[in-house]
Amino acid sequence: MQARPKRIAAHNDRLGLENCVARFTYAGTISILIRISSSRVNKDMVHGKKDYDKDPVARQSSILQQVPIVDITELRADSNSAAAKDAIGKIAEACRSWGFFQITNHGIPAAMIDDVWEQTHRFFSLPIEDKLAVLRTRDNPWGFYHNELTKNQRDKKQVFDFTGEGQDPIYGKSNRWPVDQARFKFTMQAYFDACTELSLKLLEAFCIGLDLPADFMYGDFASNHTGFLRLNYYPVHDPIEGASDEHQPVADLGIHHHTDAGALTVLNQDEIGGLQVHRNGCWYDIQPVAGAIVINTGDMMQVWSNDRYHAPVHRVLAMESRERYSLPFFFNPSADARVSPLPTVIDDQHPSLYNSIEWASFRGKRTDGDYADYGTEVQISQFRK
Repeated sequence: MQARPKRIAAHNDRLGLENCVARFTYAGTISILIRISSSRVNKDMVHGKKDYDKDPVARQSSILQQVPIVDITELRADSNSAAAKDAIGKIAEACRSWGFFQITNHGIPAAMIDDVWEQTHRFFSLPIEDKLAVLRTRDNPWGFYHNELTKNQRDKKQVFDFTGEGQDPIYGKSNRWPVDQARFKFTMQAYFDACTELSLKLLEAFCIGLDLPADFMYGDFASNHTGFLRLNYYPVHDPIEGASDEHQPVADLGIHHHTDAGALTVLNQDEIGGLQVHRNGCWYDIQPVAGAIVINTGDMMQVWSNDRYHAPVHRVLAMESRERYSLPFFFNPSADARVSPLPTVIDDQHPSLYNSIEWASFRGKRTDGDYADYGTEVQISQFRK
């Protein structure tokens, strides 16, 4: 007997709906895309706020033309050169519109990336007891976790987080590495350093796009950033179904809708897909491109740019037939950074839109919200003037 369709997304927004569709899935194996009337408005809300996860999925044919793929060869060579202007212009436009773009010729060796994927797969295939030995806590956010929340809703995934070596300046804690996994640690630390180098070069492009010197923001990042690397595993089956741990009974998305807290995110995703960005009332797939790395802007960059750059709402669909892995590197400012609009983006016609944000406090509250439901999650909207 044929399974009844399960609705993944079926909510119309008032804007941009002529290109939107609802996606239905039969038993997690095939999808049908159908149009839905733009006159229909769903009032679904979560915690008194609009639930973006109910919005429809856009037609997929045009997404590669809309989210740019940027060759950053010249940017890496010299961000101040005339040859780099084309890439910088495309990046600035992407930050103003989608908040997402993909980059090629990024400089991270393919062999290194292959090693990271291999070690990631090996870690998540370890017995659960080995992973629980490095389980994160509220006090120490570094290590393994399988009960994470986004917008106070449980995600269907497992993660492993780590940051730079030594005691981190926000939580006062150190990384927790699995025992007898020396190659895992070495590989991940090397990749962390490569992502840092790439992020600093992208930061130069972001600054030039805001009419600032390329190195204007180096002081908050170059030697003292609080970025971290996350290994994501999205299994087909609920990773804590039937477990005795206290948890919400339903995990209906890989990651529920959210924005990233920091400056920018460097994402390696596998070939499975599932990442989506929200724009004009629709969800758009960020399709995997061989050899490319996905970049998106974060909350702090939106504040620094006084809303010129856009921190996009995005999510990951739950895996129903194939498991998925991804590797986001979250490039965050120094612990003592105070974030407010930069001098080139404010004037009499464009006043500052935000009060100053203490990054360490903001990051700590966001991390608490990932760990458990401690009330309303902190957002930059709470700092608007």
